[in-house]
Amino acid sequence: MDDWDSLRVPLEAACEEPTDEERIKRAVDAAELVASAAGEPPDELPEQAREWVETHGVPPEDLVELACRSMKRVATENDWWHDRLNDLRYRLGDIAAP
Repeated sequence: MDDWDSLRVPLEAACEEPTDEERIKRAVDAAELVASAAGEPPDELPEQAREWVETHGVPPEDLVELACRSMKRVATENDWWHDRLNDLRYRLGDIAAP
């Protein structure tokens, strides 16, 4: 992934089709990059993701909002993902809060 727009694609796809497992996985990865770049990384961030985050700085506010919206949509539509996404949604919510 080269830029912020490359993260919008999987996040938007998850909003459109929140039950497709492949779309969900790509969107979760993108949302993790958004959260991490905004200063809320998971406990264990893979090295490749860490390098991406370090070279891209802080994400635009609308991208954080899109990540929040897509993860909420996925969690609402899928019980299994609901529990898994709680931490990520909490971290994104902290970023998006004024």
